[in-house]
Amino acid sequence: MRSNGHYDVIVVGGGVIGASIAYELALTGAAVALIEKRQPASGASGAAGGMLAASSEHFAALELYELALQSRALYAQLSEQLHAQTGIDIGLRTEGFLLPLPRHHEMDWEHRQRRIAEAQAKGMKWWGNERLAIEEPYVRAEDGMIYNPAEPQLVPALLNEAYVAAFVGLGGTLHCDLEVIRLLRESDGRGRVNGVMTEHGIMYADQVVLASGLGTSRLLAAEGLRLPFLPVKGELMEIRTPLPWLHHTIYSDTIYMIPKHPHRIWIGATSKPGQHSTIVEAGAVVELLLRAQRYIPMLSKGELVRCWAGIRPGTPDELPYIGSIRELPGLWIAAGHYRNGILLSAGTAKLMTAAIMTGDDQLIPHAFRPERALYPLSAATNAYPYADAASVYMTEEA
Repeated sequence: MRSNGHYDVIVVGGGVIGASIAYELALTGAAVALIEKRQPASGASGAAGGMLAASSEHFAALELYELALQSRALYAQLSEQLHAQTGIDIGLRTEGFLLPLPRHHEMDWEHRQRRIAEAQAKGMKWWGNERLAIEEPYVRAEDGMIYNPAEPQLVPALLNEAYVAAFVGLGGTLHCDLEVIRLLRESDGRGRVNGVMTEHGIMYADQVVLASGLGTSRLLAAEGLRLPFLPVKGELMEIRTPLPWLHHTIYSDTIYMIPKHPHRIWIGATSKPGQHSTIVEAGAVVELLLRAQRYIPMLSKGELVRCWAGIRPGTPDELPYIGSIRELPGLWIAAGHYRNGILLSAGTAKLMTAAIMTGDDQLIPHAFRPERALYPLSAATNAYPYADAASVYMTEEA
């Protein structure tokens, strides 16, 4: 089979995680190839809402919360940097988030006051109905909302596009519509990973990064290893309004609404574990609209522009897999970012680039290490505590 060259690093997966890593690596001067089996942002990245909810979101571990804060802090400069390099505006908006509290019959007064005090201690503010009416005249709330000025949002597809364009502009090699069939290994297929085999030929590299979301499990399985992922389907919709009916992102426990230019609102998202289909169910549209109307009653009069769905790449413990695969020297992984891939992409890319370029995977927090859930295929059922769930949700699709 013919060879298509040698690289310092090959990154498999052209979503926002893979594209951000390829970009950061290219900034160091490394020779990098980015391989995507369809088109960049054609999977979960292109279906995301784009909220950078580091302090509004609940995270499964302190390490993930810290990575979220670090990553969010990078976006103001990153937005300017990508725009200067590519001319692409990633749609970064910094108006902040509005966080509704549960209704009075759902949360007692003391609990509500404690939630407000905790938010204020983090630099957030309480907007009563009088202030809310000034800032958001079309929004309704029982007695107000918490305002979080620190949280921005952006357009995920534009971020992905900018990462890829900047990567190519730095001399990176992009391969689209090219599927990786399996990994290459030295010593008759039993040694160090030294490249990939694609449907069009062999590509060699000193290091290989798997950032192909749910599809990562298939390439590992071919090497006799099992790493469980949990696919979670999410459905969203877009409504066009005659006037700007929303300026701040509304982020509640059951719904989010994101203002997008011009005069559009993205509403999401359903959460359906174990589903792989990207069709949008009619009931999902009704469900999302009813939830959204609680805060913007006039939404039913807006124009339904489109609906879409994506499959979030989750993990059993809700922590991403970031780091080296010690059983396969030369192989790295960055996958399983679940519902926060856009937010975490900038921070993940910094972590991975530092670790790869220095060869020191101890730079990556231990909580993210893949070995916590990685087992030989023959031993996975007995060794892994989530084996029953993982066996249901293993998938081959990126």
